[in-house]
Amino acid sequence: MIKKALTMIKAECLPFGFKSNYIEAYRRFYNLQVNRCTHEYGYIEANGYNLFVQRFKPINSIETVLLIHGYLDHAASLNKTINHLVKNGYEVICYDLPGHGLSSGERATITSFEDYIKALKDLSDKLLSHLEKRPLLVAHSTGALIALEFISENKHLFAKVALIAPLFRPYLWTASKVGLFITKPFSKKLKRIFQINSHDQQYLTFTKRDPLQEKKLPVTWLYALQAWLKTLKLRRRDDLSFLMIQGNLDKTVDLKHGLKKVKYYYPKSKIILMDNGHHQLLNESRVIREQTFSILLNYLKEK
Repeated sequence: MIKKALTMIKAECLPFGFKSNYIEAYRRFYNLQVNRCTHEYGYIEANGYNLFVQRFKPINSIETVLLIHGYLDHAASLNKTINHLVKNGYEVICYDLPGHGLSSGERATITSFEDYIKALKDLSDKLLSHLEKRPLLVAHSTGALIALEFISENKHLFAKVALIAPLFRPYLWTASKVGLFITKPFSKKLKRIFQINSHDQQYLTFTKRDPLQEKKLPVTWLYALQAWLKTLKLRRRDDLSFLMIQGNLDKTVDLKHGLKKVKYYYPKSKIILMDNGHHQLLNESRVIREQTFSILLNYLKEK
């Protein structure tokens, strides 16, 4: 049932704001609770991609949050975050990155990371520019890397920014680059190994059977990441700050490298290290997840 619904939503490719007969199956499968809000959805063209965009708007929303997911995930992977923000009065706008979820593009890869940035810029111009108040930005992992690069040139667009387990470079990246060099002539895709990146066993089990989770990792994405990190020129920014929430058990991103980068290049940022937290802090076990949500909401509400 869900596979048919996903196939039909992509095939219809309805513009944002139009209604699909298949969206209810999508909402049910991903437990997106829309009884507290209006749910708009559909496709918006951005940098040559048809991006699947969703807006969850409570009746009396207090502010707008742009939510960006990480690599191999999709917007509905952050269903608990969406539901929690809406419950607390926030309008949530989210989208599937190019090549992810219901968006167009070669699956789970990109020619250049610049394409992610340009897509976000186009989407921001079309969805956020009309807002009366500056929106808030919450991003996870690769989404956080994209967000940070975007706000480096557009910091005026967002009132506050929260980066959850941001990707400054992957865990064991030096060894991974050696492996890339060795496998380059032989492999185009690697079998995805579903890591234990959360204490929530129900989440881990669901992720493995989620039809929108890719089962292969294109080597081209790793080359694009390598090229991006090689050309990325960070500079010390006393004028740019954000909240960084990071799990101390994270084996997806290079924890020490990321903390070092933020402390030096963004000295006015606030860093929270979550004890016993894995990479998927927004999908962690209930106690850790609720602690993460509490820290996030307190930060977003601060004046």
